Order: sequence, then C-alpha cells, then structure tokens
Amino acid sequence: MRPFAVYGSICGLTLLAACSTKQADNSAAQPAPPPVAAADSAGPAPGPAAPATKPQVADSANLSPKFLQGLRGLGGAGTYSVRGQWLRMGQDDSVRFPLDLPAGKPVVYTGRQGAQTITLTLTRLNYTSLRFAADAVGGSTGPQHEEGVADLNPGFLLAAEVPEDTESQVSYGANEYLGETPTRNFSILVGIGPDADKAELSIVDATGKPLAQWQSVPTLRRPTL
Repeated sequence: MRPFAVYGSICGLTLLAACSTKQADNSAAQPAPPPVAAADSAGPAPGPAAPATKPQVADSANLSPKFLQGLRGLGGAGTYSVRGQWLRMGQDDSVRFPLDLPAGKPVVYTGRQGAQTITLTLTRLNYTSLRFAADAVGGSTGPQHEEGVADLNPGFLLAAEVPEDTESQVSYGANEYLGETPTRNFSILVGIGPDADKAELSIVDATGKPLAQWQSVPTLRRPTL
C-alpha cells in the first residue's frame, strides 16, 4: 500500500504542474487590453460663439426702421433694449427719447439772413421721426422749398450735438435728425430741454456739396410752447 500512495502523490504533483504551465501559456497568449486614454485636462472644446443679440423692441410702432437699422449698426448693439419712451443700455443705464416737440403738431422755426427769411416747420411723427418743410424767400436765388422725413441719429445715446447759437455765440445741446432724397441730404438739429426753442438746418446735395441757396443758415427760433 505504501509504494502505491507514493506513486499516486507523484502523479498528482505532475498533473498539477502541467495544468499550471498550460494556464500560464494561455494567459500569455491573450492580447493585453487597450490602454485607457488619459483624461483631457483642458476640458471639452468650446462650441461656436453665440450670435450677437439684436436690440429688444417693445414699442416698435414709435420707432422708425431707419433708426433701428442705425442702432444695430452701433458697436455693442446687443446690449440695448427699448421700453416705451426709454432706450436702455445694459441693466443700469437708460436715456429718454427726445420728446420736446409735441406729437402731431407742426412747430415753426424762423430766422433771417440779410433779405432772406428762412422757415423750418417740424412735425414729430413718433419717438424718432420728424416731418420737415424748409422754405427760403427773399433771397437772390428766388424762393426755395425742401421737404421730407428725418430720423433721429442713434448716436444721441452716446453724446449730444453742440452747435453754436449764431445770435448769442453760446453753444447748446441738440439732437440730430438726418434725412435724404435722391438729390439732397438734410441735417436738422433741435435743441434739448430749455434750448428746444432753437434749431439748425443744413442742406447739401447728394454728394455732400453745400448748396449756395442754403449756406450759412442762421440759428432758427420758435416761440416758447
């Protein structure tokens, strides 16, 4: 019995060694798993920049398309919004549209230059547009008449115009309104607040050349409303 037990033990050890060798060979034959990619420390790539927002308009019936087009053309126009009579910039700043002229009521400004009398009639149509009629009589060039619609220069929110009163030689604040026809370009300045009784008129041809009959127009005035 003892020689058989020894022989059985030897066979068992031999079989165990053979199994262990085969298992090792099988493990070596299996391909190694692919390496795990390192995490990108910079994070995901940013997406495309969002398009600039347009000014939000809540009262477009009182704003002209030309004014809105000019407003969008200003740098940073996405930060502007319109609420009633106010143009808001960001969260804290705002400026009121110029409403010194009564809506729908013609206001007449006049001035004299030598023998010539110049009359400018303005009618405010909405928050940003004026209908104008300019007449000059008594001059050497004969009667002159121009009319059209002028729109508020969006730059009013950045700074006022500062013309000089030709009578007193004192500067005053004003808002600019711009108009054009196929043959004319118009610039009308209307005083702000207590200076709303004053106006300036400039008329040039389509190329920007001054017109002799409209040169050196003095500061025009109207009665206090």
